[in-house]
Amino acid sequence: MRTIALVFSFLLGITTLLGIVSAAEITPVYPGMGIPLDQLTGRHPTVKGNATIMEFFNECGVGYWYEEQMDIDYKSVHIPPANNCGKQLVFSMRMTGERNDPTRITDIWIIGANETWSSSIETVYPGGGISRALVQPAQTRNVLSLNFAGAVIALAFIGIALTLKERKKKNS
Repeated sequence: MRTIALVFSFLLGITTLLGIVSAAEITPVYPGMGIPLDQLTGRHPTVKGNATIMEFFNECGVGYWYEEQMDIDYKSVHIPPANNCGKQLVFSMRMTGERNDPTRITDIWIIGANETWSSSIETVYPGGGISRALVQPAQTRNVLSLNFAGAVIALAFIGIALTLKERKKKNS
């Protein structure tokens, strides 16, 4: 019985540690998983009508793109190249208006592939200016690993309780 209690205590300690580590992990939420170009044009159909963006697609392709919230009215869409053309494209988009309205794309930046984007960089296509107050991208926690860790912790407590109950019966 002592061995079983020791095993359950060990399991409890390990899963608690794993649960704490996985709870501390923060994963960015990015759309654009899957076939990048199809998802991008499905989510933002206005890019098909923009000559600057389509020229970039023809030259560099579309890598696994993602979005970042800039402020309450605008978001930025970041498109790394699918090949080694050495450039990446970023455009800002107004969140209001019709999906097919070409004026939703406000500014376009083409920067180096290893360069970090900032809204203060010179634009290639100044469409109307944007607010410069940036917001951090949405974050999510790894819920599945937390649920698993919680279930193992609960099972370990049940095992300890049953072991103590059996020990109490034998001592009586």
